[in-house]
Amino acid sequence: MLGPVFVYASGLVSVSILIASGLSFLGLGVEPPQPDWGLMLNTLRQAIYIAPLLAALPGVLIFLTSICFNLLSDGLRTAMDVRL
Repeated sequence: MLGPVFVYASGLVSVSILIASGLSFLGLGVEPPQPDWGLMLNTLRQAIYIAPLLAALPGVLIFLTSICFNLLSDGLRTAMDVRL
């Protein structure tokens, strides 16, 4: 019974990261003194023509983190799938 709960919880971590960063990108998340990837994306929007790599770095990190948690969820699902 605990296997599906772990798989579902690890899958929801990536969704919660995407929701939190999306809300803070729109200005509905954390306040500016606190670090957040969505807030970093919002503040670096103006620098996309000057330093595109610097402006795209928070988005790439959001993508990599969500992919890592999705792969963890898939690995847990495969490891917990015991068929006799």
